Amino acid sequence: MHSNSLIDLVNKIDEVDEDSIIFLKDIDNYKSDIVLAYPEDGDNGIKEIGGIKYHYLLEVFLAKEFVSDWIASLGYSPSQEEIAKRLYEYGINDA
Repeated sequence: MHSNSLIDLVNKIDEVDEDSIIFLKDIDNYKSDIVLAYPEDGDNGIKEIGGIKYHYLLEVFLAKEFVSDWIASLGYSPSQEEIAKRLYEYGINDA
């Protein structure tokens, strides 16, 4: 379990365990730190690590599917930041 950003995650999403979940430190900021963690009973969408609360965003397997489908639907290659922002919006609004 390590802290990164969604932009870092997008760069190496194929290497990430599909069973893990993306938790975001600041749910209002897609550039906020993230942690990847596994679901636990009773965490209710909040993962506390070292006294810092991270908020549930999306399962990694859904993120992978979404990113590959979204990129396939575009006529161009989006930047890592564009992908991260769209993934964040998907996690917040649609998933």
